[in-house]
Amino acid sequence: MKFEVIQFPSSFFTWSHGVAHAEASDMENRHLQPLYDDACDVGFAIKSDKTGEVVTYVMETPVYDIGEEERELLGWRYVPTAESIRKVPACANTKAVIYND
Repeated sequence: MKFEVIQFPSSFFTWSHGVAHAEASDMENRHLQPLYDDACDVGFAIKSDKTGEVVTYVMETPVYDIGEEERELLGWRYVPTAESIRKVPACANTKAVIYND
């Protein structure tokens, strides 16, 4: 079963070449919401201010800066879920990056 996740308006993000950018603290870490009751996938949803369509993004990978002595978490990279791509094909080439500020 898919959980209902918080929908952020598209205007909440800074957009560049199909990539939505935001800071984790501005999202109050709500970018890590469980998406399904039978999987460990986490993510969030973006609702278009123009069309009202909702796209759910799932975490693809955390992003680290690997220094000589330690790893620092820089942020998280997200892609649209397969279900979102079926419902809103235009979202297929979009991504989201949330920065660990």
